[in-house]
Parts: sequence; structure tokens; C-alpha cells
Amino acid sequence: MCRQSKKSQGFTLIEVLLALMIFATLSVAANQIFRNVIASDQQTEEVGNALKNLQRTLIIMDSDFRQMLARQYRNGGDESEQTLLEFGDDLLDSESQGIRFVRGGWINPQQLFPRGEIVKVGYRIQDEKLERIRWMYPDDSSAVEPAVMPLMEGVKSISFEVKGDDSWLKSWDTPLVMPSAIRVVLETERYGELSRVYLLPGQTLPGAAGGTQ
Repeated sequence: MCRQSKKSQGFTLIEVLLALMIFATLSVAANQIFRNVIASDQQTEEVGNALKNLQRTLIIMDSDFRQMLARQYRNGGDESEQTLLEFGDDLLDSESQGIRFVRGGWINPQQLFPRGEIVKVGYRIQDEKLERIRWMYPDDSSAVEPAVMPLMEGVKSISFEVKGDDSWLKSWDTPLVMPSAIRVVLETERYGELSRVYLLPGQTLPGAAGGTQ
């Protein structure tokens, strides 16, 4: 009887506490590993989404700037602008510089939509967000509001320079003349400074005083 009672004895209190302590330690370690995996996945997803957004933004900008046209246009029904490319501080209510120009190549398959293939677009910064503005027609009316499309967040500023005869210029007001190139610089929180250079038509429309700056 004495031998049977010894065999049927359970765990001691110390053994139970030790087992609970080991189990708790393993649980904390597993939970920490799990939290690290989730944080890493979230960070990877965030970085991936930011990179996709940057690529999408650059594709849209490339499409606009590479198809810029030397064409006069009206703003809000006013007389046609003599300057074919507008950019500068506060343009389009931008918190940095803004830009406005006409581009071609806006695909209208079989003329199904009530518009042409030429469109006026602009870029600006609002609340550290890069926005693209599109007017349905190059000669817009003040009664028609343009479409605003947010492109990229975390953009501190945008600036422009154009290529003159001998150097890069921070302004351009030569009537009826398009510069030969434009440099676009974005100052971003995540990527720092991003710079893109686009070749432009460099055309001179009839009636220009002649030459570029």
C-alpha cells in the first residue's frame, strides 16, 4: 500500500510553478516573434505601396511632359495666353510652384468621347500632396471646374527650370516660344530630391518676336 501511494503522487507545487514559468516565457517569446513578423509584413507592404505609387506618379508625369505641345490656350475664357508654358510660385493655388501647359496624345479611340486628343494639364502642391489638374479642353470656360487627381503624398515642394540658349532658367515668359527642355524637381519626405528632365518641342509659333531667351 505504501508503494502504491508513492506512485500515485502528482506534481509538487514547485514543479507546477516551474512549468508555468517556462510556458509563460515561451509564450512571451512566441508572441514577440509573431509581433515582429506582423510589423515586418506591414512595413514591407507600406514600402511596396509607396514604391508603386511613386512609379505610377512618374508614369503619369512622363506621359504629360513628354507630350507637351507648343499651343496657345485660354484660361477661364480669357484671351489666349502668349506664354506657351506657365510655371511659378502660387500658380494654381499651389503651396509651392505650380505649372500649366497643353499636351497632346490624349487617346480618344474612334472619337467615342466628346473631346479631342489635346488637353490642358497642371501640377501643384496642396497639403504636401502632389496633385494633377486636368481641364477637358485647352480653351476652358470659367463655368467648368477642372478635375483634380491626387498623385503622391509626402511631397514638400515642386520646382521647375527650363533650358534657354545657354543655361537653365527659373522663369520663362518669351511669347509664342517653347523652351527646348524642362527640369522638374520633387522634394519628398521618403525619397529626398527626385529630378526629371524632359525634352520639349522647342518650337516657335508664327508671330513670335524671334529667338529664345
